[in-house]
Order: sequence, then C-alpha cells, then structure tokens
Amino acid sequence: MRFSREELLDTISSISYVSNLRDFNFDKNLVSFNIAFYFDGLNEEITFEVTIDSQYPFKFSGSETISFRNLDLIEYSHVMSDGSVCFHNKHCIDFRQKLIQDFDAIKSWVTKYIVKEEKDSHYEHLIVNNGTFEGSHYSYQFTDVKENFMKGEFGTVSLKLLIDSPYCQSRINNYLVQSFTDSSSFAIKNCDWNSYYIDSSQSEQGLYVFIKNAPANNERFSFDDWNNFEDLIDQEFLQYLSRYMIGIRSTHNSKLPLPLFIGFHTKDRTIHWQVALINVNENIFEGSTDINGKYIYKLRNKSITWAITNNSSYSYFFGRGSFNDRLTDSKILIIGVGAVGSNVAKTLTRCGCRNISLVDYDIKKPENICRSEYEFIYAYANKVDELRTLLYNISPFIDIKAGNSLFTEYLKLESYAEVFADNIRAELSDYDYIFDCSTDDDLMHILDKIDVKATIINLSITNHAQSLVCGISPNTYKFVRHQFDSILENDVEDLYNPIGCWSPTFKASYNDISTLIQFALKHINIMISNEQLNSFVINHDDNYESLKVSKF
Repeated sequence: MRFSREELLDTISSISYVSNLRDFNFDKNLVSFNIAFYFDGLNEEITFEVTIDSQYPFKFSGSETISFRNLDLIEYSHVMSDGSVCFHNKHCIDFRQKLIQDFDAIKSWVTKYIVKEEKDSHYEHLIVNNGTFEGSHYSYQFTDVKENFMKGEFGTVSLKLLIDSPYCQSRINNYLVQSFTDSSSFAIKNCDWNSYYIDSSQSEQGLYVFIKNAPANNERFSFDDWNNFEDLIDQEFLQYLSRYMIGIRSTHNSKLPLPLFIGFHTKDRTIHWQVALINVNENIFEGSTDINGKYIYKLRNKSITWAITNNSSYSYFFGRGSFNDRLTDSKILIIGVGAVGSNVAKTLTRCGCRNISLVDYDIKKPENICRSEYEFIYAYANKVDELRTLLYNISPFIDIKAGNSLFTEYLKLESYAEVFADNIRAELSDYDYIFDCSTDDDLMHILDKIDVKATIINLSITNHAQSLVCGISPNTYKFVRHQFDSILENDVEDLYNPIGCWSPTFKASYNDISTLIQFALKHINIMISNEQLNSFVINHDDNYESLKVSKF
C-alpha cells in the first residue's frame, strides 16, 4: 500500500458529510469498508461499500482504483451492474488530496442524480457483457441508414469481413455491415459507406429484427438470457429464425456464429444494433402447441453471447475532430502524390474529406517510402494505386479516383492544350480545390494560365525543408517563383542523387516534411473556414524552435 491505515482513517475523519465507518478491513492488497453519506438535500443517509486497491492514488489502465458500490442505486445513471458508481476524476498523486477529491466526486454524483433528479441529455450506450464464440471475439461496424425501420421488421444482413486481428489474449473477426434487406418487401437499405465497401462482394450473411425498446434492464444493462425477449419479439420472426437455422445447418461452418442484429431506437431517436451470436447447431427454442394445434415458439432460458457492435457513422467516426465542412464536403484533386502529396492526401482523409482524386504518372520505389506515406509491402507500385488502397483502409467514407496517366505532361503540349482546352477547363473546374503538389514549375505555370473555377493551392518545400511556400490562385506561379528566386534560401546544389544526376531530389526527412505540411494544412483549413484563403510562407527560425507564418 502507498498509504497507511492511520493516514486513511485520519483523512476520512476530516470529511464532514460521511460517518458510521464499519466493516473496516486493511491489508497490503486491498482496503474495504462501509461508510454513510449524508448532507443537505438527502432524506436519509446513503451507504456505500468502498474498496481501495493497492495502486491508489494511481489509476490502473485508465480507471480509478477506488470504487463506491450500492446495488440499491442501480436505477440511477452511471451505476454499473455491480452497483459501483462510474466516475473519472482528475490526476492527483497526493493520497489525502486524492481521497477527499474522490469522495467529493461521489457527493456531487448523489447531488446531481438523486437529490436534483437530473437526467443526462446524451445517449448512454448499453452496458454489454461481450463474449467469445469458439474462442474468438466478433465485431460489427454499421452506420445510420436513410430509410426507417418499423417495429417487428426483420430480414437479412449483408456482411463484409474486414480482417481478423489480435485482440486482448485472443483474436477478433471484424465485420462491416453493407446492407439490410427486408424479408417482406425485399427493400435494400444500404449503410452509408463508400462504394469501395458497399460494392465489394459480401462474405457472409446475418439476420436482423427491429424491436421497439432497448433489450436492457434499467434502460442500460443488456439482457443476459434469451427468454428476456419474450415480450419484445413476435411469433412471425421466431418462426423465421427457427426455419432459417434449420435450413443452413447442413452447410454452415460450425466454427462461425450466425449473427442476429437486434435493432432499437435510442432516446435521441437514432438506431442502434446489438448483435447476438447464435450457434446454429444449438437449440435456443422451446415451445408448445396451443389448443388449436398451432405451435407457439418460445426462447429458452439460455445465456446470450453478445458481440461488439459500433455505430461508425460519419458523425461518430470523425466526431473527435475533423476539418471544416467547407473543405470536407468539397471535391478535391491532388496532383503529384510524392512526399508532399501523399502526406496531404492522408491528412485530408483522416480529417474527414469525402471526395479526392489523385493524379500522378510516377512509380513508387522502395527508396520513396522513408519520407512519404507509402509502405514496403508494396515494394513497386503505381503511386496513385497504392495510395488509393491506403486511403480506403483509413476511411470508409471517402470516394477516390486515381489517374496513373501523363495528363499533366500532355498539358505542356501546345497542340494538345489547344484542341482540348475546353475539356481541360471543364474537367478542372469540376473540382472545388486543386492541390498542386507536383513541384513542377512548368505545370504550375500552365495551371496558372487556365481559367478554371477551382481554387488552386500550390505546396512547395525548399531543400532541407527550411521553408514551405503555399501559393493560392490566381497568380500562383508569380508568387511561388518570387519566393524561391528572390526571398528564400534554397540550396539547389546539395541535392540527393540516388541513381544518377538525371534524377535529383531535395533532401528532407519525413519529420521535416510532415511538420511543414501539417502546419500548412492547419492554416489552410482555418482560412477556408473563414472564407479568406491567401498565399503564405512558413519559415523555421534560426534554431528550429518555432515556425512562423507570413501571409500575403
């Protein structure tokens, strides 16, 4: 223990609103006791069973190492199934201060939920005891769908296996829900993923049933047994489920579960799904025949194995932080996906952008990997094709077009540019923003001369990543070249020549490049949010201790 018996008792005695300490037990691994809380507003005292672990006042795996339990309070918010109050307090290493702080947290909880009878405005997800099937865990990702679900509706679920991976001391099979198909109308309700995930062939199938109320006790503890559903699932679905299980028993892989999606409205009227894993070779039914000879299906008193389910809709997926929707909802073209462009593409994807096109004729080689966003497993690949795959692996909401062509080089042919001028202008004007990361001055000059509606954002980095220049159309070429030719220090002699003088490239590490790119994209997002996008330059100070943005 990091504290003594005397220190504990002395601290408790200093807390004015607790009394009647009893059943006190103190050993080197665990302290336990009962104690009563009473203060203004309470009609009677509330007794908690308190346990303190040996790590206290430190947390363990992010959780508090002190608990306050009272099973009689299980109806209130933030009380777990064992009666313990769920709370998270601020860090403190001083035992006395931390203990008083934690007792105050319980006092505040009692005041809010018992004395004032307040209710949380946000949805509190069900507390589910997730289990394993044949030793493996299962997870299912879904999104909101545009269509409604009616009470009693049921049908099939199309599933795509993402990957199986290590999980705790076991493994987990991760699935994505592609769509729900109503058994009566055969209407298909697609989840809001991109076409890459929706259009790919399904790997497995499950079933779904939509019920009115959450399958829970006290509105947050999920059912443990199948017979808890007696009043929530009607005979029509139970018959459908029974016949479906019988129909697939001869062909179904016994090592795989049949996932049953049980849907319900949360209190904010969104739809959530809990998945029960069914062994098709086991009988979960017991029934009898009524006086008319009709068979009545009943679910047995048998425990449920719950899978992990998660609403990964766009608003949740990017809920912790994304770029402004003026940028994320825009149509974006990235020209050049080398060290700069691949970093831009990945950042835009992770920050919620939905529609990105990639153009680059170059091949990714192993030596490109150390300072860009590519991976060694694709030793040689078209840059745009590999990057498209990587971006799909990051976000299920992004739609990507990849062009591995010499389109940008053809623009330099006067005859080509003249013949296809209208088509080029129309194609480029279809985008909201064009990120030119090609470091091709010739292309920058040509793009500057094309009258397109899209905003062109040119990103260029000096040798050794001393500075980043962001030129915004119009007059991008003039601004960028002025910075490189007359203002900034840019050593054009000390270049990296990996395979001969015909292929020189600037020197900079991944850290050098990504630091500047991330800082630049932060300012671009802010300026787009404020609807005032201007050219700027980012410079390091002499000691590399800070970055300075100069706007023009």
